[in-house]
Amino acid sequence: MKNKYWIFASITVLLWGFASVLIRLTFDYFTAVTLGAARIWIAAATLLIICLIKKMPPPRPRDIPVFFAAGAVGFAFYLVFFNLGFARVTAATGNVALAATSLFSALLAVAVFKEKIRPLGWLFSGVSFIGLMILVFWNGLLSVNVGVLYTLFAAFLLSIYGLIQRWLTKRYKALQSSAYSLAAAAILMTPMLPSTIRDISAAPPTAIAVLIYLGMGASGISYLCWSKAFAIAKRTADVSNFNYLPPFIAGFAAYAIFREAPDLGTYIGGAVILFGLWMFQKKA
Repeated sequence: MKNKYWIFASITVLLWGFASVLIRLTFDYFTAVTLGAARIWIAAATLLIICLIKKMPPPRPRDIPVFFAAGAVGFAFYLVFFNLGFARVTAATGNVALAATSLFSALLAVAVFKEKIRPLGWLFSGVSFIGLMILVFWNGLLSVNVGVLYTLFAAFLLSIYGLIQRWLTKRYKALQSSAYSLAAAAILMTPMLPSTIRDISAAPPTAIAVLIYLGMGASGISYLCWSKAFAIAKRTADVSNFNYLPPFIAGFAAYAIFREAPDLGTYIGGAVILFGLWMFQKKA
């Protein structure tokens, strides 16, 4: 199991890649805050029900502030800035900005946990980042605006969340660490309940269906798998480097859902990303 973290990380980025495309169907009906709040409540309910079925013990009182910190940076604030960013940039550009999570995570892990990454590891991480640049610059369409800044800040928050989860999963099962972090985030978003209910009641069935996917899949199941990957991986960077994959996945998702055909840059960039990830796992 120790070397199977990539299975859980792959499930996560697959769900995230589709989410970054599907989310377009909700922007006309939700604000950035109400969309984030709804996703959090759906995800929290999903994982807490599983915890109850499995009769998981509650968090220890001394760890509750840590769960609130995780809930704040990984869900409450992250999803708001994620939504603000993706409402202003293309899915490809937004995913490139989010891929900065890998770099932020690696730097923070080295600084906080004193993790070691070989020079070849940094080299092949850079190769994956070059693949991302190919994806975006192939047609010269990088949208540099405030949306990119929002998304970069979301990436920084997600990298902090990853470090907190690495700490929590040494004390709790991945299900517990994800569920209790989401529960804390749900509490933090309580003031948004009236406006969120109002937006949900006015949204069409398509937007509601996407919202359920975003909550249960892209926020609930994906974060559970993300925590599981951090729990069994040797280093933070082993998992965080998978953040380079969502742009590649989003390109094909956009074709499958909206018939936006991937260009040659998607294939070339995706191949470079996959090569960088594969070599990182072998050489880092």
